[in-house]
Amino acid sequence: MDRHTLFIMQAGMLVFLGIVVLLAFRTQRRERSDKGPDWFAAGYLCGGVGLLLQAERGNISPLYSILLGNALFMLLSVFMTRAVSETTGQGKGPFYYLIALDAATVANYAYFTFVQPDVLLRTVEATFVMLVMRICTIVLLLRSDDKVIAPAARGIVALLGMHIVATMFRITVAIRHHQADAGFSWSGLIAIAGTALCFLWIDNLRQGAELEQRAITDPLTGLLNRRGLEILASHELDLAARHGWHCSALMLDINRFKSINDTLGHTAGDRALAAVAEVLKSTLRPSDLVTRVGGDEFFILLPNAGEETVDFIVRRLRVAMSKLILQTPSGETFSVSVSIGAITRPAAYTQLAELLHHSDLALYDEKQPSTRQTSQEDGSGAQVQPSNI
Repeated sequence: MDRHTLFIMQAGMLVFLGIVVLLAFRTQRRERSDKGPDWFAAGYLCGGVGLLLQAERGNISPLYSILLGNALFMLLSVFMTRAVSETTGQGKGPFYYLIALDAATVANYAYFTFVQPDVLLRTVEATFVMLVMRICTIVLLLRSDDKVIAPAARGIVALLGMHIVATMFRITVAIRHHQADAGFSWSGLIAIAGTALCFLWIDNLRQGAELEQRAITDPLTGLLNRRGLEILASHELDLAARHGWHCSALMLDINRFKSINDTLGHTAGDRALAAVAEVLKSTLRPSDLVTRVGGDEFFILLPNAGEETVDFIVRRLRVAMSKLILQTPSGETFSVSVSIGAITRPAAYTQLAELLHHSDLALYDEKQPSTRQTSQEDGSGAQVQPSNI
């Protein structure tokens, strides 16, 4: 395939896919936390226009076909690198350095076009500059710690790596035959299409992960819901059983929660639930599974936690809960107290259903007047009041 036809095809594909990426992200994700798709689309559009100008070399002024065409085409890699750095949460990356490299390359292009014309040197220089830019993109992708998008990131790395190998082969052929246009291949078309599809795949992977997270998360408190607990607890209990650990569980509810809703309003009740959830998240260990199982009840699975650990955790929770001072929408202040039931079992002989059942029984026992009196006398810090159960 001749140079003109290949450039026209690549240009058309770049422009088309740039528009597709831009429209797809604007339609599917109206609220985005990064501008990666915009940079990606801008890169593809610039690259397409640049290749269209280069395809007309000999028909239009070298100022447009060579200088402007190559400047715009190199922006493809510059903007793609910026898109990857934004999408993977790595800020601006080497963006400004690559812009400077683009400008310096165009200046050299002007020298090798108008002062000392040398098409081969011009081509070799541009090729190596593009390789540097592609390597920057690959490095950013490999440095990303976002496991959700890892399959798509590996796909882009593979495509760019293939294109680098093909480009090195092409430039070797061009140097050996002293012909700048020698060795054009289909690798550019494959890399263009594949990279755009992988970038769209990134968003699909993230949307899938977000939907999965929402499916196992309580929307009010941000804690696990019952489904999330069942999914994650199985792994934690199996791990504890293999290591011979004990597992503990807490069942917790807010005292007089119905009274809060009835007298202060449901907004005050929601604030109480959210505040208790924040205390649980900030007080418990990262390995603990904190779940809102319904209403004002919370279940906490504590892997590798014996009775002494549980006693310490319960005391910390009660102290933290006692410091909560909340406000209603009208500015009225109120506090909350909680009841906590705790159990400990060997993980090898424990199922989640058993932990839920027995911790619920422990909570019921905690609420009995005799238990409350004992807790207050032994100085455990349990200051509980009768609640709606």
